[in-house]
Amino acid sequence: MNNHSIIRIVTFFFFFIFIIINILFWIARQHFLEEQMSDRIHRFELAQRLIHHPSGNFEEELKQLFITTSKLSSTFIKNSAKELAEFPFGKIVEYKQRVYFIKLPPPPPPPFMASFLPPPPPNHHFDDLVFEDLKEESLWLLWVTFISIDLLVLLFFGYIVKKLLPLHNLKNAIVNFSDQDAFLNLPISGKDEISQITKEFNIVLDKIASMRQARSLFLRNILHELKTPIMKGLLTTECLESSEHQERLKQIFERMNYLLGEFSKMERFNSGEWQLNLMEYRFVDLLDHTCDLLLCDKDSFIIQAEEKSLIVNVDFELFTIALKNLLDNAFKYSHDKPIITLNTDSIKICSTGYMLSDENRVFTKPFNRTYENSNGGLGLGLYITDAILKKHNYKLYYSHVLGVNCFEIILNA
Repeated sequence: MNNHSIIRIVTFFFFFIFIIINILFWIARQHFLEEQMSDRIHRFELAQRLIHHPSGNFEEELKQLFITTSKLSSTFIKNSAKELAEFPFGKIVEYKQRVYFIKLPPPPPPPFMASFLPPPPPNHHFDDLVFEDLKEESLWLLWVTFISIDLLVLLFFGYIVKKLLPLHNLKNAIVNFSDQDAFLNLPISGKDEISQITKEFNIVLDKIASMRQARSLFLRNILHELKTPIMKGLLTTECLESSEHQERLKQIFERMNYLLGEFSKMERFNSGEWQLNLMEYRFVDLLDHTCDLLLCDKDSFIIQAEEKSLIVNVDFELFTIALKNLLDNAFKYSHDKPIITLNTDSIKICSTGYMLSDENRVFTKPFNRTYENSNGGLGLGLYITDAILKKHNYKLYYSHVLGVNCFEIILNA
């Protein structure tokens, strides 16, 4: 799955939303706890005022503040409870999930003012009082809301991913179909747009497979039917007496036989039947086999090797066909010996001759010659060579300098 996958982007988006929701919950929880503590401090301060300024039934007034006096001693609470907050006149603590307030004596005045201030009023009855908070405030509603939102987000994320997975499978099916030329049939579930696209894709796959099969069968039958009369024609011309007409007929049949061979190679390329069998070979071994195909020897060309033991990772049969086509062109259109230059990252085949026209330099199209004769080609050789090199992830470049045509194979493209 690549970095720009829709499923990956959706996952990152929902992960971001999930983090934001949890951060907002944490902020809301902290705000709730701060508000709760502020309310407790305020109510305990009011309870302290009632101690110093009683105005009726003390216990009833405390209950109105959701506070009551505890039977626990202040000494026990100080030693056993967990401190939550402290301020000048008291301390808020927690003991067994209950919140208590312990009254502290007022801080002594500064020494230089002690003689001027009256002593604090005696409140011995209230010195050991411990207030208990009766107001129960729970975070359960906040927790339920938070968990519900998280579950909804996760469920929605799962639903979206489930809907997008067929799109991912469809992409993989397209890649496999183009790479392997296989019959594919994707499962269809649902009635949404992706399911409809998958259904239409299955229909298109069936049509393409039928067209490819019909095309391959048609071409093979045509090649087979044409091969037989051409071979008979070649044999017949050999039986005729040597003359200008006999030589002309022989050239015509050889030309047709050559074109059928090129058509056969094109059909194998276009149908995807020619799969690479990559192995490491010495270039000299590839060149020996190329010479066997061309029925020539190594004295027919010149080798200039900067890298004498050049090793290339290629398909033996296909790469020798590419070399054969390039050398064959060099032999046909030049009276001098071609020069093969070997470098670490390139192979260059150069020969003297006229510069190719712009149309003939387009290797991606066959039949790109502006003229046709029995000795010239139709551009099929360069087209097949370029296709073979692209299949190896190599590149073919053409240049013409000072009357020399050079075809360069870039190995590290």
